[in-house]
Amino acid sequence: MRTIEEIQSHLEHGSAGSTRIVAYQGLLRRLNAAVIEDLAESGLDRESLRTDHRPWPPGSFVSNAGFSDVVLLNDDGAPLLLAEISPLLSSPAKNIRNRLNEAVASATSIRWSFDGPERAPFKPCVALLFIMDGTTIEARSKPDSYAYFSARARAVALELARSTFSRLAADGLVDAICFLLADRERMEITEPYEEFSFEQFVGSIEDALGLAQDRRADPQFGAYGLGRAFALGDVEGVVSGLTSTPSGLSAVEGAVIRERRSVVARLQALALADDVNETAMHKAIGKRYWLFGGQYVGVADRRSLMPLDQYDIPLLCADGSLEVIELKGPEVDIVRRHRNHLIVTDEVHEAVSQCLNYLRSLDEVGPALALQYKSELGIDFDLRRAKGTVVVGHPDRVSKSGASKVQVEQTIRSYNAHLSRLQVLTYADLLDSAERTLRFASE
Repeated sequence: MRTIEEIQSHLEHGSAGSTRIVAYQGLLRRLNAAVIEDLAESGLDRESLRTDHRPWPPGSFVSNAGFSDVVLLNDDGAPLLLAEISPLLSSPAKNIRNRLNEAVASATSIRWSFDGPERAPFKPCVALLFIMDGTTIEARSKPDSYAYFSARARAVALELARSTFSRLAADGLVDAICFLLADRERMEITEPYEEFSFEQFVGSIEDALGLAQDRRADPQFGAYGLGRAFALGDVEGVVSGLTSTPSGLSAVEGAVIRERRSVVARLQALALADDVNETAMHKAIGKRYWLFGGQYVGVADRRSLMPLDQYDIPLLCADGSLEVIELKGPEVDIVRRHRNHLIVTDEVHEAVSQCLNYLRSLDEVGPALALQYKSELGIDFDLRRAKGTVVVGHPDRVSKSGASKVQVEQTIRSYNAHLSRLQVLTYADLLDSAERTLRFASE
């Protein structure tokens, strides 16, 4: 195992022409290499240890999390170790609190990502190596003295760092911590606290990795298990580090598709169940925007975007525009006989008129309100020329008209042919389309 003295030698024996900045950069590289060398000597596959590897690609909910200087991936691509080497070598007296807060925020983000009984077994070992310039100097003795610590400020910073790291360890946010001090005048590094020494740091990583590897040995904690754990809520919760490998990506996609198909099956059964109304269907659909198609990216947080109106499901389209979903009960009769033909019922006409009023209000005051939402709330919607969809009835339910499923579908299709910016769907149309999409995706 590397000692701090061996790492120190790199700093002391740099070339005569090297500047302090170059020496510090060499120190950081040496620390990175020392962590990898010690872990490899403990029996880990060196090829699985990645440096400067981003486990969370852009777009994921932990994309800004740190802890990516040294990453150990399992055989199936799941992260086993996330280590961060955090240098504070510029104006430490001014930046110490901000840098410590960043470390806490990053560790908390990872902890939150693996929160809950389903995800906790997959939590990787999280390690932090924090190196700070602890140079002290008398005030005004150098032009850039603001960048140095006074003796009193240095003591305060050390105690702040120690209390922060102790809290991170006690709360289980970080499994291994090393705290080093660099002195730019003497060109040396020291370990101010034994409990946060480099040797203790590497040993803690090895212990935590042993526990993590024991857990991952169980097949249920492999790539598929991790994908399923993060798919229980929705695809937004998938750990992107897993999807960085083909096998991991396939496992995650399969788990998400299976979970969504299960949701569709439950909704199909619910739509045909007795005593089920609009309220029950609305609650069951919730914010599952993907049921309505791939052109939607989410549900707006505010249901009352216009004065006097409240939408059932305000869908956000990929181009930033809005589509208003108006839900009615699956038990509603949707066609009736009129003379020798079938027409839609009054309930369908009323639902369409209700949705048309929503669109009219959006056309009249939407652009002005969109500007206000953006400037006051930071919500950026394009409320011009919004669209609407009414979901009502189910052709497989017994109808007073005695119409067959084919006749119901033909009547709705004829009715939709005369509408603009608005369509009528049955629950069968909606859920069967979602099922076909998921079946295709799984093949």
